[in-house]
Amino acid sequence: MLEVAEGRHTNKRRTSRPILKLTLKGPGVRSGRITVPDLLRVCEQAQNVVNKQAEALKGRKTIHRGPITAVIQQECTLELVGIKAGSTTLEFGLAKAQTHFAFKREFGVEVVGEVAATIGALRNRVDGHVDPGVLLSVYRLSGLVEHNGISSIKWLTQKRNGHGPISVPITRVVRERAAERLSRPQKFVAQVDGVLNMADFKPTEKKCRIDPAIGASITCTFDAKDENQIYHLLKGPVRIKGEATVHPYTDRIETIHIQDISPLPSLSLGEGNFAANRSIAQLAEIQKVAPLKDPSILAGGIPEDENLDDFVEEIYRARK
Repeated sequence: MLEVAEGRHTNKRRTSRPILKLTLKGPGVRSGRITVPDLLRVCEQAQNVVNKQAEALKGRKTIHRGPITAVIQQECTLELVGIKAGSTTLEFGLAKAQTHFAFKREFGVEVVGEVAATIGALRNRVDGHVDPGVLLSVYRLSGLVEHNGISSIKWLTQKRNGHGPISVPITRVVRERAAERLSRPQKFVAQVDGVLNMADFKPTEKKCRIDPAIGASITCTFDAKDENQIYHLLKGPVRIKGEATVHPYTDRIETIHIQDISPLPSLSLGEGNFAANRSIAQLAEIQKVAPLKDPSILAGGIPEDENLDDFVEEIYRARK
């Protein structure tokens, strides 16, 4: 067992309030004490949900193989700074000082607060899109409840952006509702760039296919009013926007109902005439590419124990 007397801190260097507190209750939890296996499980799952929420806030893919980006590791790695008595409470700060690269100074605090909002939305059955990776990580975190005598975990955050602290319990109800959401397709507005192919103009079924530059083809549906535009844009690069349906337990788009479609210059998809004599600045503007502010974001793409050939093979398999 790990034990800390009430009022003492495990890290004397701490100079600010913890950004996150996890209060554990249950018949197997004693005041100010926690078994090492339970501590490791709680810390691992808390860190995982924070990482996924950070990726979702930055618009990155949250269900993937391999580690998270180095910048998120720098900004959002939690550090256990105290174990308080009463109902055993784990206190967490950030492992490293905030950097000035890609995120705001309080990004870690924002992420922890967003996790609380997600848990609260699940608990209160609030509708709305939840990123699949975040949803899955909340499901795993809530799986700790009633494990070895833990009946509830409370997620407590500090003040952020002028809002007061948030306190939300993680119970079996949260786990059940996360499982319910994971078991059904998710719907949200998505934007995809690709080549428009294979349109079907049947009166009862209007479908087409978009082939992104990276990833698998996506089946699209459209309304009769868009028939002419779809016909004229066939075989060309387009940008579509519409309601996407996502497979359960993944972030792979199954279908999109097109609400808006527009043509794109071929260079926007990394194709086209390489002899167009465009400057680097012009190409960057066409493809909406911003300067790289932090080179460390490129690190950690493939784990050291990952077989590169298997990794590449999986990429190609996903494109089929």
